[in-house]
Parts: sequence; structure tokens; C-alpha cells
Amino acid sequence: MPETQLPGDGARGPDTEAPFTPKGPINEMWAARPQWVRRGEAFFHVLRVKFAHAVLLPELSPDQAYDLRQTVRQEGQLTHGYVLMCALAAGIAILGLLQSSTAVVIGAMLVSPLMSPIAAMGFGFASLDGHRIRDSIRVVAIGAGIGIATGIVLTWLSPIRNATPEILARTEPNLLDLAVALFSGIAGGYSTVIGKGGTAIGVAIATALMPPLTVIGYGIGVFQPMFALGAMLLFLTNLAAITFAFALIARLSGAARPFGKVEWTPRYATILVAAFLALATPLTMTLMKLTNEARIRSAAQEAIIAACGDRGVTIAQLDVSSSLLGSPKVKALVIATSYTGNAEIAAENALKATLGEDVDVSLQQVLAADVRSQTQAMVDAAMERTTAGIAADVPPYKAIRQKVGLPTRSIWTDRAQRMVYLEPVPAPDWTLADYRATEKAASQGVNGWTVRLMPPPQPRLTVLLEASEDAQVPDDAIATDLGIWALQRWGLGEVTLSGADPTRLTALARLLADAGIAAQIDGAVIPPSEDPQASGEDGAEAVPHAITATIAVYATSPSRLEAQRAEREAAARAAALEESFSAP
Repeated sequence: MPETQLPGDGARGPDTEAPFTPKGPINEMWAARPQWVRRGEAFFHVLRVKFAHAVLLPELSPDQAYDLRQTVRQEGQLTHGYVLMCALAAGIAILGLLQSSTAVVIGAMLVSPLMSPIAAMGFGFASLDGHRIRDSIRVVAIGAGIGIATGIVLTWLSPIRNATPEILARTEPNLLDLAVALFSGIAGGYSTVIGKGGTAIGVAIATALMPPLTVIGYGIGVFQPMFALGAMLLFLTNLAAITFAFALIARLSGAARPFGKVEWTPRYATILVAAFLALATPLTMTLMKLTNEARIRSAAQEAIIAACGDRGVTIAQLDVSSSLLGSPKVKALVIATSYTGNAEIAAENALKATLGEDVDVSLQQVLAADVRSQTQAMVDAAMERTTAGIAADVPPYKAIRQKVGLPTRSIWTDRAQRMVYLEPVPAPDWTLADYRATEKAASQGVNGWTVRLMPPPQPRLTVLLEASEDAQVPDDAIATDLGIWALQRWGLGEVTLSGADPTRLTALARLLADAGIAAQIDGAVIPPSEDPQASGEDGAEAVPHAITATIAVYATSPSRLEAQRAEREAAARAAALEESFSAP
């Protein structure tokens, strides 16, 4: 495309020597500005040059600045290649987001062409060039529309539409996202000015733009308007931050058009103001949101520590999120020396009294008695978050505890297997069957997560092996499958069997082996009779008894093993001594 003259730039070429002079009352006032204004202008010009040199920015000559503006404008134009690459980048991005693959999302960044029109928009703001801003916004809007449409279509065509951590991470902006956008814009502007822009900078900028665009399409495709609105706010916030960073670098380096060449016509000024408001409004909303979250975070730290007892309480993780609709949410992982009941309600009441608004608190308490245990708990929590990729994908702890209906001693998660392990406080009159039924009910009410309830441990289990209809069954006897369930929840790898004949114990050991639990048969404990019929007193009719087996849950203590070894050695010495005396 041939190079075209920019409004407000000096004419170039052998046939046009006179520079372009903007017309209008504001421009005439600027041309007639007094001497003291000119001196102030020169002073700030010197300051800008010195600051630019301090941050390693070159000072461009008027000709170099003009050539750079023309180059940036041409690279930011709408072409068939731009449309194609936007569609391809959006397709790769949505597929990577759906399968939660960071590598695939990076592939989308490599081919994203959004850098060029954003650079042109930033240079337009630096030069107060309404025409260039208008053209750049049109190119960016077309690219954004292609990205959203591609996200919608591929979401509809995909058999998997789960909200992955990669998607959830882009549904609301946070301070880190804003920092990434600012640094990406500064890096992009610097590389453009020194003439070393390229794919690497495009990757950094696309990091903050193309994935949120496809998440908007995903939210529309699965009919989740909150996902779409959150991703839209993130996209506009990052777009504004990157654009203003480009404008700052262009102005500091002298690449922007001098203010005296700005054309202040009503139509021109309207375009400039409207574009500025369109970008500044979402950025302002995000900054207000982040400020409110910081205020809630500070108050939540004090409220949670006070609710958990003040002493020996450490907040390992604290996440605060707020949406356009609904109450703010606080999710915290607390490491304490003892469990505190109703801590969530106490924290919510304290936050409402402090902030004057309702805050939904989800509190996870982990017990750790000493410093070493506390440190390990914090490391485990950090590693769990790193492995998961993003803390947003957390199980509904509050709903799980409500379904369990018991005070919780500790709760932890295995994100790889998507399981929630919960250890309640021992409840009076609750049996193992009650705990298993509660676990089943809690798992059914939680989508995408499986609940594993840890029943209070017992030293031994009496397992029912065989019983007739009128047999007398011990009160503490349980079914075999219930016993295996309890052993699995306790995480046991080996137990000891006794109380029945070896044949039945061997059959029980096979069942335990199928469940991944090794079993040893204690041959020293054999029932006195294999007959399930026991004789009644005074010749009364025999009463049938159920056949049971005893599972020793706890392993023999080391001190007991040492005592048994000492007893065997003493018996062996006594036998040897007796044999020596009896020898002829």
C-alpha cells in the first residue's frame, strides 16, 4: 500500500516543502502562545529527553519519528492476513483453554496479530490523532469479533465444555493481570521505538488479550453471562493498559507528533474523547474493584484470625473475589493448633460489622501442633495450588460441611483426583454405617468432586462372616464391605485377622487383598469350636451364634514387639539352661 499523508504531519517529498498547519481557534491560540509558555514548553522538553535517556530510550529526530509513525500505521492496517491469523489464533486458544493446556494456549500467542493495531492505537493517543485512533479501534474490534465468534463456534462443536482452571483464571481481572498488561505494553513500545519489535513482543501482548477474547465466546456458547462479562472486563482492562503504555513510550521517545501539530476540530476532538473514555472506563472499574478487594483482604485477615482464636493461627492462603453482581467472597486456608467451631459465621459477622456489607467466607482449617507441622502444611498448600494451576477451581467446602452435618476437624483436597478428604470430630452414637451413608450423600451433592469421609479410627473391627436368620449376632459386628470401606478410609496397608477358622480367615484375607490391604492370619487365636451351635445351660435348646472374625486395625507397638522379643529370648535361654542341666 502506498504511504499516505497523516493529518497533522509535515508534508514530505520534493514537491511539498511546506509543513501542514492545522486550522482552528485552538490551533491559532497555540500558535500565538506567549513567550513564557514557550519557555515552559522547552523546559519540559529537556526534562523529557533526559528521562528518556535515563530509561534507555533513544531521542528520535523529526524525520525518524515521522517514518516510525508511518511504519506503525501501515503495520496496523486491516488485511486478509490479519483476519486469517486472528481466526487461527482464536481457534488454537479456545482449544487450549478447553483442555486446560498451557502449551496450546502459548501456541495461540505465537500467531496472534493483535500487536500491530494496538501499537497504532497507542501511537495515536500519544499524538492525539483521532483519525489514527478511529482506524486502529476498527481493526482491533474486527479482530476481537473474530476471536469471540471463533470461541462461540468451537465451543458449540466441542464435546467437552467443562470450565477448566485456564478458563476460570480469565473470568475476572486481578492485580497481576494488570501488571502483566502494563509491562507487556512498555516492552512492546520500547521494542517498537528501537526497531526490534517482533514475535516475542507479540507473544507478551497476546498473553493478556487473545485468551480472554475466546473466553468471552466460551461464556456465550455455554450460556454463562458472568464468564463472558468477566472476560470482557479483563480484555478491555488489558487493552487499555497496553495502549496507554505504548502511548507513554511513544511520547517519551519523541516518536509522537508534537502537540502544536494537533488538529482540534469538533469532530476530531469528539473521536479522541470518546476513544479515551472507552478505554479509561473499564480500566477505572478494574482499579476500583482491586482497591475494594484489597480493603476486604485487610479486614478478612483480622476477622479470620480473631474468629479462630488469635493465638497460634496462620493464614496460609487468602483469596478475595468480587463480581459485578453478588456479594464478595473470601476463601482462606488457616493453619491452627486446634479446631474452632463456627469460625466461618464469626468471620462473616465481623466482616459485616467492619465493612457494612455481606461477605461470603469459606474457611478451611488445618490442624498443626508444632512449627514443623505448620511449615509442612504451608508447603503442601502452596504445592497444591501450583499443581492445580489456579486457586479458583476449589471445591465447595461450605456446601460439603453442611451436608456432612458434623464439626470438621480437618479438610484437605487432592486436585489431581478431584477428591475432598474430610475428618469430622467423633460424634456420639454414630456408627461406621452412619459415616459411610453421610459420605455418599455428600458426594452426590457436589458436582465434579468426590467426598471421602474419615471415620474415627477403632483398634479392632468385628466382621460378620456367616449367620443364620435366627443367629445371635454381636452388637459390634459389621458387614465385610463396611469393614473394608473403613480400612480404606483409614489408609491401612496391612492388618491382622483372628477369631475364626483358618479357612474363613483365608477367604476374608483374599477380599482384603482385592481392596489393596494385606492381611496376616494370627494362628494363635482359634475359636474353641467351629460349630455355630452353642449349647444352652441346663440342657436348654442350643442357641445359634454368628461366625465372626476380628480385624486388628492397629499394628503392634514397637515397645510391645521389643517386649515379645525379650520374652522369646528369655524363654530360649531358660530352655537351653534346663537342657544343659538335664544332659548326662
